[in-house]
Amino acid sequence: MTYLLKDLVSRLNTGTISARSLVEDCLAAIDAPDGEGKRAFIEAYHNRAREEADAVDRARKQGLSLPTFAGIPLSIKDLFDEADIVTRAGSKVLKDATPAIKDAAVLARLKAAGFIVIGRTNMTEFAFSGIGTNAHYGDARSPFERDKVDIHKGRVAGGSSSGSAVSISDHMAAASIGSDTGGSTRTPAAFCGIVGFKPTTTRMSPDGIFPLSQSFDAAGPMATSVSCCTILDSLMAGGPGEDEAPVALNRIRLGMPKGYLFENLDSHVAHSFNMAIEQLSAAGAIIEDITINEIETLRPSNNPKSIVAAEAYAIHKTRLEAGMGDQYDPLVAFRLQSGKDILASDYINMLVKRKQVWQAVQTRLQGFDALVLPTAPILPPLLSSLQDINSKIQQSALSLRNTALSNYLDRPTISMPCHSLGTGPVGLSLIGSRQHDRRLLAIAATCEPIISPR
Repeated sequence: MTYLLKDLVSRLNTGTISARSLVEDCLAAIDAPDGEGKRAFIEAYHNRAREEADAVDRARKQGLSLPTFAGIPLSIKDLFDEADIVTRAGSKVLKDATPAIKDAAVLARLKAAGFIVIGRTNMTEFAFSGIGTNAHYGDARSPFERDKVDIHKGRVAGGSSSGSAVSISDHMAAASIGSDTGGSTRTPAAFCGIVGFKPTTTRMSPDGIFPLSQSFDAAGPMATSVSCCTILDSLMAGGPGEDEAPVALNRIRLGMPKGYLFENLDSHVAHSFNMAIEQLSAAGAIIEDITINEIETLRPSNNPKSIVAAEAYAIHKTRLEAGMGDQYDPLVAFRLQSGKDILASDYINMLVKRKQVWQAVQTRLQGFDALVLPTAPILPPLLSSLQDINSKIQQSALSLRNTALSNYLDRPTISMPCHSLGTGPVGLSLIGSRQHDRRLLAIAATCEPIISPR
């Protein structure tokens, strides 16, 4: 069955499916003995989701007015507050924390639109890694080359929104929400063959979302299509759940930022991306190589002395200095320490430099509708390649190398699958202009049917 939101709305309204049957299908996928549910979810809401689905079905039968998306299952990353639930952010450090008083603002809007929360998804602890492993709750795996018998064999799902991505790829939910500080919705989307969107930071309310970096965090949707992400984006931003019509492709000018973002690409990634570029060009898109000197010297991915590191350490400073570091995932604790000794003057200078780069890049990109590049330069790393902290840091840096750019520039970015069916998952990213999120989504809607796996 398709998990496209528009299709589900139509089938629910015509009675072809019920909310209860849809919830049961998702729960069955979560509970499958040979499935990934135990690692993709920290908690699944079996009873609550069924009760809510039954209430929706009764209301429909009675002809009562319902929100547009009533009865559609939604998974949420474990850093979004839910009333009366402890927000653990993928950690055991917060297991005894006070439950949230209310839902996160973006989640409240999705619930008001009718979505049923099916459960809380696994993630990198405190969202601080691009590979998606979790020492406390297990490692959710990409559907690509996943061993159904040995849970230690396979490839990472990408981080930090690992469980959210797997919940979509494995039909455990029809939609999901994650967060993105350096690529945390888009890298998992690329590694799991789905669509992930990072909005401009100020587009979404941060209220009720456990932070990593206040300057970079952006809540965003993950789903099976651009249309689904576009609808979710509208709802999360306080809109009515609108889609965006495609634009004329022959009027779109895309820039390929050649340089380090295209260095050392995996051969399959390079082939899949180049095929997608050829398809877009043949369909009428104007695509030009472009060099952006400011980002060539920047290379922002996983810089140990960064704005993100400084802000992340500030959030965890009290716990770390109280000797609780051994309760953290060792990878996350190690990364957090990189922000410990950043001077206030250096932090302020980094913020100033960031704004200067924004202006320079904006000037350089005048006349381009978006940048186009591979979402990740590699295929999802094998779990067997992650033997120690150093290997995890190296693979995380590679996984986020291309995605971190748009976080630094605070530009909306979407990742769409562009590989051939049955082959390794590859994402193609479009980076738009700050505050022009809906324009980017319209461009993505035009490109998606041309490059999508077939």
